[in-house]
Amino acid sequence: MKSLFTFLLTLIFLSYLSAQAPKTPPANLVPNPGFEEYSDEPSGWYYSGKDFSRVSLYWTSPTAASPDIYGPKVQIPKSWSAVGFGKVKSYQGVSHAGITVYGCDKGKPHCREYVQVQLTEPLVPGQRYGFTCMLAHLQKSVSVRNIGLWFSENEIEEGAHDPILKDPVLSLDRFLPSDGKWYRWSGQFVADKASSYLLIGNFKTDDQSQVKMPVRSDLRYGYYYLDDVRLFKIPPVIIPPQYDSPLTNFIPKPGEIVTLSRIYFEYDRSDFMPRALIQLDQLLAFLHKYPTMHIEIIGHTDNMGTDEYNQQLSMRRSAAVLQWLVSKGIKRELLRSSGFGSTQPISTNATSEGRAMNRRVEIKVISL
Repeated sequence: MKSLFTFLLTLIFLSYLSAQAPKTPPANLVPNPGFEEYSDEPSGWYYSGKDFSRVSLYWTSPTAASPDIYGPKVQIPKSWSAVGFGKVKSYQGVSHAGITVYGCDKGKPHCREYVQVQLTEPLVPGQRYGFTCMLAHLQKSVSVRNIGLWFSENEIEEGAHDPILKDPVLSLDRFLPSDGKWYRWSGQFVADKASSYLLIGNFKTDDQSQVKMPVRSDLRYGYYYLDDVRLFKIPPVIIPPQYDSPLTNFIPKPGEIVTLSRIYFEYDRSDFMPRALIQLDQLLAFLHKYPTMHIEIIGHTDNMGTDEYNQQLSMRRSAAVLQWLVSKGIKRELLRSSGFGSTQPISTNATSEGRAMNRRVEIKVISL
């Protein structure tokens, strides 16, 4: 009887421990959520979208307007520092971002700024997601209630400074206090498309925006800081359909070429995006099936930039794939790399979708 009592007490204790044990947080689908990692060293203030995209790892500006990065090495011009820019410390770590969300009708340059990032996996239609982000308001600037979250199936690459006018999936539902402190913005939604890119900003015109004008301030634009961006699945989790690799049914023959369009690279660089590893692993498995096959890795770009630059970029990217395969055990003598820049497009360069198709890696079979 005593042993039974002891056994029951043990079960109750173990159940208690299980209930008290910390739960594993859901995986965040946003890489570099706190803007802590850099592609390039920040060296000053940013005056174009390319500046932000060049510096912030994985994050880009979808328009020519430039979001800002704040960190230990960022020097803020005195004229901007004088009105409060950079006074807010990061919510966590040492870096965060900032965007202008209102002020087009008041004549401010870069009156709409957005941040964009490729998710570590596409949204699953029908899946419920949770979103959370820390926001802080630039004191003395216009308070705006219309900061929103929107998703795109393709990367947005607008060459103008104009607002991106869309219906956001989530919108900030309140005015935040203008006290320089961080506040959490959160919400839930059900995905309707297999979108791959997350964008944050104000997707309404000034007239459509709900605002509060500042008291005793000449600032007629709205500006907010961003940090700790998180997107995660809410159970029950829907298992996404498996991506059918172009290598699955590819029968290698000398001279045959297969296109790998999902080896993604960091903006204007030869560094891989997190999502690139899926197709790189598929390529690695394919080469293991044909251990004596010689291949050529061919890089292609879109036409953004000079011909000479694109040529060099395509060669660096194909060389990066080669080096990755060698690091995984593929014999170097079986591989060679080349690049054709933007000279062999397979789609139009007039649209972001077409440019995305033109940015690709091809595998050409040399011999078996």
